[in-house]
Amino acid sequence: MQDCHILITRPEPENTLSCERVRHHGWSAIPLPMLEIAPIEENDRKAAIRAKIFDIDTFDYVIFVSKNAARIACDWLDDCWPMLPANVHWIGIGQGTTQTLIDEGVPALSNPGHTTEALLEWLKPARMKDQKILIIRGEGGRPELGNKLEERGAKVSYLSLYDRKKPRYSAQTFVMLPDINLIWVTSGESLANLSEYVTRHMPHWKSLPILTPSSRVNQQAIDMGWVNATCANGADDNSLIKATELHTGQQND
Repeated sequence: MQDCHILITRPEPENTLSCERVRHHGWSAIPLPMLEIAPIEENDRKAAIRAKIFDIDTFDYVIFVSKNAARIACDWLDDCWPMLPANVHWIGIGQGTTQTLIDEGVPALSNPGHTTEALLEWLKPARMKDQKILIIRGEGGRPELGNKLEERGAKVSYLSLYDRKKPRYSAQTFVMLPDINLIWVTSGESLANLSEYVTRHMPHWKSLPILTPSSRVNQQAIDMGWVNATCANGADDNSLIKATELHTGQQND
């Protein structure tokens, strides 16, 4: 299935990078982001972000929930901290987020897994008591990580650096797409947006193979009526490419 057409639903700028990786493997990449990342622009919100970034050395742990959180945070850190504070533990959820931080000069660590749940398992309760933790994310992100850390005695603060928006597509957008053989989805929110459009415009897509980043999102896909959902065990390109190779290999047998 070298001519496999893969729908890539990541937000930009990661969508373009994922499409390049997919094409490098000989497949066709069809970009259709199901989430828009909009950095915060309001002056009062930017002033609050700047104040929190200047206080980042008061935290024991700083946790970045996504590559977008890492990418935007690094711009703020470059502006406010010519030299990073040495007493902070920088943590990325997932290898892609961690690598984004490392590439920007932030000495980040990552848990062996790729999900919030895996991170909670890695951060043993004894380590968290009375620790000050800053979670960097988008506006309105999942509360589970912070809630669980607070249950362990941590003092949790949040810093939202961007808004997440649903892209606006018309029925014509979907009609003009080539035939799709496989779909990549990398978050529960992207899945929900995709499912809404598919139910309205392309209901037969619900029978297509769809790769999801975690067992949680995979179950969401099944609950939303996707009958051929598979967990890729990661939202990063390497995990999704490996799962795609397994799928195309099965199709070739």
